Amino acid sequence: MPQIQFFKSIRFKIAAAFFVVFFGISLAFNYSLFQSIRNSLINAFQNSGKVEALSILNGVDDELTQIPVTQEDQPIQLWFRNMFESQMVYERPDFPEIFSSVFVEIEQPTLEGQTSLMEFIKIDSFTYCIARRPLDESTGAQISLVLAKNNQVVYDEISALKSRLIFANLGAALIAFIAAILIAHFTLKPLQKLIATAQSVKASPQMDRLPVSSANDEITQLSATMNEMISRIETSIRSQNQFFAMAAHELRTPLANMQSELEYRMGSSEKELSQDTLNSLREEVIRLKNIVQDFLLMSQLKSETLVLRKSNFRLDDLIYDMLERMRPALGTKKFDIKLSINANPEKLSINADREKLEGVLVNLFDNIRKYGESKQAVSVEISEQSGTISLQIQNGIAENIDSLQKGMGLGLQIAKQVIEKHNYQFLLLKSKTNFTIEIIFHS
Repeated sequence: MPQIQFFKSIRFKIAAAFFVVFFGISLAFNYSLFQSIRNSLINAFQNSGKVEALSILNGVDDELTQIPVTQEDQPIQLWFRNMFESQMVYERPDFPEIFSSVFVEIEQPTLEGQTSLMEFIKIDSFTYCIARRPLDESTGAQISLVLAKNNQVVYDEISALKSRLIFANLGAALIAFIAAILIAHFTLKPLQKLIATAQSVKASPQMDRLPVSSANDEITQLSATMNEMISRIETSIRSQNQFFAMAAHELRTPLANMQSELEYRMGSSEKELSQDTLNSLREEVIRLKNIVQDFLLMSQLKSETLVLRKSNFRLDDLIYDMLERMRPALGTKKFDIKLSINANPEKLSINADREKLEGVLVNLFDNIRKYGESKQAVSVEISEQSGTISLQIQNGIAENIDSLQKGMGLGLQIAKQVIEKHNYQFLLLKSKTNFTIEIIFHS
């Protein structure tokens, strides 16, 4: 058996599935965590800028004559706005130039005619905190202070945090992948042992069984199921061996008879075959033909290719026709037939393949002719009860024949399987001196 590649093994598939699921779930949770931390850092940065901007704005008087001194990282602008326009009244030299044109657009009145007293605008590496204070509501005059805060440090921290979370998530997923491979290896170790044992099992009538663990898990169930399969294989092999043995036994008798007859005639002074010799050879050829037909029927049964052509007919009519057909063969050993029908003839209709069922009955009476005791009458009884028809055939056994203990040869095996193919019951009761065959036809 070829070695399974690691990337095609169950261990790898389990570990890969665990890696994907773990990485996906972890990524979703970490992304949510990252968004929460990112928003917290930005809010904290903006709140700090808000406090600074309001503090500076509170130091500016209404006439804009007193400009408070700011720290190195606090470049500011001061704007005065009336009803008509906005005008910058102060700008620290290190204030970013790009913002002036942006502020004019921001200061345009909204549809409600008012602007927010506090706004935050991010442009490139700066966050601009805009704090406003009204001067005269009648004229709409107000003072606006713009504080430029360098946000590079904050966003660098956010970027670093994002990278750390991604690498941490990937590293955890890889650790989980390796752990899953190890766990799968130890979990599937009994399965590997099971495979090794199964490879050593050879087809025979007596095969080794696979070990069944006490864990009561899926591997235990697999072992038990495979042992049941091995039992079925053993049964099939024994049945096949028995079939070949019976076939050899059935074929040996007519061939031996023909060989003896021909050798006797070859050693005789008579050059022409007598009519008795021809009749004897003809009977053996017919016997061989019937055996070959039985082999073909058994093959169809085993391959489940036997076709049943069912029709409705009366069982008692079939029994009469079969007994008439078997009369010459049974007459050679002077068998008496005792037929009794304990049922209304109108209720003896069955649905079956008449030709196949007649062949079954012929096989049964052929076994009676071979192994039966002619001093005892063959009892054939048909009875009906609650919609069930029973056919019972009973006879004594001439001697304790080994083939009877094995099922009385090929004929009875074929009979049993054909009846069961019809979904009817076939029962065989045997002892050292008697055997009884019962066929139960369900309506």
